[in-house]
Amino acid sequence: MAKGEKLGDAIRYEKIDSLRQDLYLYIDKNTDKIDVNLPVFFAHIVSALDNGFPDIDYAVYDEFIDSIAYRVMTKSSQGGSTQYIERIIKTTIRSKRSSGKASLRILGGLQLLSSGHFQDAITYFRDYWKHDARIGFYIAYCYYSISKSGQGDESSELSRQKQENELAAREQLLEMVRVAPPLYRLKPLDLCDDEAIEKAFWFMIKMTHWWFPNEKWFIWIGLEKAKKDHNEARRVELLNIATVKFFNDLDFLRESFNLRLERGDGIGANGIVKQMIQQYPDSLEPIYYGLKLSLIATGKTSYTQYRTMATEKEMPVYLIQIFDWAFYVLKDQKDEANIQFNELSHRFKSLSYYFIPLDYIAQHIFTGNEEESRQARMLFIDSIDLYAKKVMKIQT
Repeated sequence: MAKGEKLGDAIRYEKIDSLRQDLYLYIDKNTDKIDVNLPVFFAHIVSALDNGFPDIDYAVYDEFIDSIAYRVMTKSSQGGSTQYIERIIKTTIRSKRSSGKASLRILGGLQLLSSGHFQDAITYFRDYWKHDARIGFYIAYCYYSISKSGQGDESSELSRQKQENELAAREQLLEMVRVAPPLYRLKPLDLCDDEAIEKAFWFMIKMTHWWFPNEKWFIWIGLEKAKKDHNEARRVELLNIATVKFFNDLDFLRESFNLRLERGDGIGANGIVKQMIQQYPDSLEPIYYGLKLSLIATGKTSYTQYRTMATEKEMPVYLIQIFDWAFYVLKDQKDEANIQFNELSHRFKSLSYYFIPLDYIAQHIFTGNEEESRQARMLFIDSIDLYAKKVMKIQT
């Protein structure tokens, strides 16, 4: 449930989604009937929303209408026709509470791409790629697909046109590097679960490795999408490429460390830490990662090693003492942890605003209740991690 929402809002959204699923089933079975009279169909949709949810938020209302329009596009036998797409847009826009066509044109572009009408898809997408990187990759894919269409003997003119389209695909990608559009900004794109659309994005990411092997932005945008989609295979693949091509890039090393930590690969994570220390000997960041690993594993030898390095590199004393306290907390040594905390809170009274609530969490680790202790431990580690990164200005 989103911040600020009440239970009633959650129940209402659940009912709205239930209505959406019922309509999807109806659309799937009655596409021809709907196509015959689109205005009547959408009038029924409006009536169902107005009667069932009279106080629905405008944005939710319009997103619902968009989702129904897109379902109709994808299920109709006429879905590859621009004339049909325009009919849906013209009809649907009358049903929406906002007058903008952008979301419907984006959805139309998705349908045209999926059905292989690449030039038309480019026309529908063209105005929106700066708002969401996914559209830029779809446009590049359309240009590239046009350049590879047709077989057999070619005239010199056709050959020239194909070369121009491949060049347009490359230019689109280079423009994206210059503009650096965000990802997952345009919600209409999230309505699409078409495998062909997903493949188009990743195909162009792959092509960038060949066309622009030294450009990091494409790997970063791919990593961002892989993490957002919980696509670990793609994330691993991209990090393997990045750590070979850009072996001394701190950002990619950091990402590789985080991935190994998430997967519970302590040995691999420690290897990355050692690589970072070797390549960035003056930075506190890799030393902190070594401390973090030692705290999680509660390894005395490794903790002492990284603590010595932190002292030598002049890590803030209060931060080192927080780690000392955390070490005994996570090692479940309550008496020693309390001694460390008392010393810490006495020496750095100005930081009591943070220490006191953190100690409250720490005490829950010692309750003896396995589940409560596990959750408190996770919260304790996450809190210290965020605090330490903020102090040392480490990118999160």
